[in-house]
Amino acid sequence: MASVKKNKGTKKWEFVFDYYDQNGLRKQVRRRGFNSKREADEAMAQLHLDVQNQEYVGTDHTTLGDFIQYWLDNIRKMECSETTFYNNKLYYKNHIKDSIGNVKLQRLDLNICQRFVTNMHNKGYARNTIDRVCTLLKCAIDKAIEYGLLKINYMRKVTLPKKEKSNLQIWTLDQVNTFLEFTQNRRYHCVYALALLAGMRQGEILGLRWKDIDFTNKIIYINQTLTHYGTKIKQGAKTYAGVRKISIPNQLIDILKEQRKRYETLKSKLGSGWVDMDIVIFNFANGKTVFPGNLTKAYAKDIERCGLPHIRFHDLRHTHATLLLSKGINVKVISERLGHTKVGVTLDTYSHVLPSMQQEVTNTLEEIILV
Repeated sequence: MASVKKNKGTKKWEFVFDYYDQNGLRKQVRRRGFNSKREADEAMAQLHLDVQNQEYVGTDHTTLGDFIQYWLDNIRKMECSETTFYNNKLYYKNHIKDSIGNVKLQRLDLNICQRFVTNMHNKGYARNTIDRVCTLLKCAIDKAIEYGLLKINYMRKVTLPKKEKSNLQIWTLDQVNTFLEFTQNRRYHCVYALALLAGMRQGEILGLRWKDIDFTNKIIYINQTLTHYGTKIKQGAKTYAGVRKISIPNQLIDILKEQRKRYETLKSKLGSGWVDMDIVIFNFANGKTVFPGNLTKAYAKDIERCGLPHIRFHDLRHTHATLLLSKGINVKVISERLGHTKVGVTLDTYSHVLPSMQQEVTNTLEEIILV
């Protein structure tokens, strides 16, 4: 049933439209405030068409925050890794919940979504962080559309900040030698050596087992990682190319052998209190894995004591790659060593080294071409 009439009090046109939903239940839609009967007729005709095409979205008061929480707990949890799920929950808690979480799904529009992105940018968040938060929102709202709660995902229409290539913060060869010499007797000297001499990621270092080290052939095999929040060992690596083998120098072999002696000594001392996980970087209390946050704090203090400029722990890996590139090591070899999926990733990340390499090519050509 459908009817169009003029409201005597407001002098505006309105209509009532009845339909049956997918469950066979009778529903009624009432809309008011049209300036003419023609406007009311056109709106009712569009509503009828949407119902026929199963595209009509009925009134719903669910907030964006309520739906994202439902999506995380019931859907997202089953379709992604534990690490991704953990990060998604953090993005929701830290960036979405208190900013636009209370907005009703059906009131989301391009203006609200764009202001959200712009505000994150104005607060100084990195482009990568904004990308990840927006990706979370896009996925959640796509699912809300599948549930028939709204029709358009405006997060897919926002303008993101321009990507800016950040300058890598790295150490010189002298600074690397200074740091390794200074930390020889520090708790995490072996960790720093694995990052600087093997280019390993933090999770790869904290998940490294003794059985993954071939001392005879001087090779480390990357087969598992410790999740960045330090509660679980994950088989494999960050990417499929991350499962790899790395040739290591004699200096690192010696450092690992010293670490093995400490491992065996503590294992013997603790006896039944030792939890044998075969982990190279072990917890002094029980032999289990080391919490990444504790490593990060100790690393910052070691840099401060050493008097070197502070760089992130991940920048030790960047330092490793940059030093190899500056010495003319083939980019393909370095890419495989780092576990990059494509050589292009390596070239893009370390493009700052290429100009000096180009000059070396010029110098070489001048030496060998005598025309």
